[in-house]
Amino acid sequence: MTESSIIMFPSLLCQLFNVCSKYPVPTFIEPVMLNVTAIKGEDVEFRCKIDNLGRHMVAFIKADVPPRLIAFDERVFRQRDKYEIRPRVDSNEWVLKIKNVQETDIGAYSCQLNTDPAISRIGHLALKIPPTVARTTASAVEVREGHNVTLRCNAHGSPPPTVIWRRQDRQIIRFNGATGYGASVYNGSELRLTKVSRKHMSEYVCVASNGIPPDESWTVKLHVTFEPIVIPKAKEVSAVPGSLVRLVCNVDAWPRPAFSWTFNGKEIYNSGKYSLEHSVSEKYKTIHILEIKDVGLPQFGTYRCAAKNDNGKHFADIVLREAPAYKLKSVVLSEVEGSAESGISVDDESDEDDRYDSVPRPPPLVHTADDRALNRRAQHNLSDRQQHELRQDAEDDSPSGASSIVVRISSLVAALLLLNF
Repeated sequence: MTESSIIMFPSLLCQLFNVCSKYPVPTFIEPVMLNVTAIKGEDVEFRCKIDNLGRHMVAFIKADVPPRLIAFDERVFRQRDKYEIRPRVDSNEWVLKIKNVQETDIGAYSCQLNTDPAISRIGHLALKIPPTVARTTASAVEVREGHNVTLRCNAHGSPPPTVIWRRQDRQIIRFNGATGYGASVYNGSELRLTKVSRKHMSEYVCVASNGIPPDESWTVKLHVTFEPIVIPKAKEVSAVPGSLVRLVCNVDAWPRPAFSWTFNGKEIYNSGKYSLEHSVSEKYKTIHILEIKDVGLPQFGTYRCAAKNDNGKHFADIVLREAPAYKLKSVVLSEVEGSAESGISVDDESDEDDRYDSVPRPPPLVHTADDRALNRRAQHNLSDRQQHELRQDAEDDSPSGASSIVVRISSLVAALLLLNF
């Protein structure tokens, strides 16, 4: 027996036995059955109020193509865990309950009486569906530097969601080149970028929202490919034999390149003499360091750092030179009438030294002391007679006497310096 025949069977009985005509014709108390709007996952109810039902029966039908009978009289025909019928609530109201509503439940529902002809009331179920981003949306996009690219965020929901874009690193989204106009947030499901540069490389987050929580976000990684650029920290490096030297090359490239160090055409590997290191400073920036231990004459020359990826290759040369020898520091003891001053006269080579990497500073050649302290120490070591003679000599106003004092004091200071150091 089909669903339509089940509905019409009581009406046929009424006509055959002329039973239903003895009762008043049933009518709907309300002109319409109220529409229902719900959030996905909730339970909803359709209510149908009938007057003078008599021996007629009530059916709830899902208005699909073809129609689907859900409940008839007091019996549920489909998915008893999904639907529930409550007949004769307050004697004249019939209630259809739909549990855990989903997108498949959206549509029209009919409350129908098996009169001749049949009469019905229709209500619609609409859902407020939180936004979702289609899993077919790309999670990574690759583009050549200088080209255009469009990032898409395919979002669905009810009502239809709005979409905004922002960069994960909170930088400005540049729409036209690396320095073109931009904004921190872009509205729209498609984000178009023109003349992209390596500075566009980032994670772009799209957020879909329609007022029904929760919002949903999706991250698209934008990879901008370009050929390597190798920049040495210094093109020339000077070092003294026996020292440790570090040569540094900075590389910009994406994808990350193959990198090598060579010397006189031969590739350098980790060994007792050489140590290779590298680190990532930014997504597409790397730092490569060649450490040379105990530099000797065979290590002086030209070193090459080279990088290569699918987009091209680039290299840079660094010249390692032997640093010139240090000039000896000259020590001059100057004499001033009435005192003995010691000092160091040094050629100023600080600017020249700053050009050399890994050049050790020499220790001081002479330790100096304050001239007054030296005078006190000298006089402390003199006998009373010698001190008296010095005072007598100091009273002599002749130039030859003054010169004698200077010579004698200078001799004593020099002697004390030799004894104490």
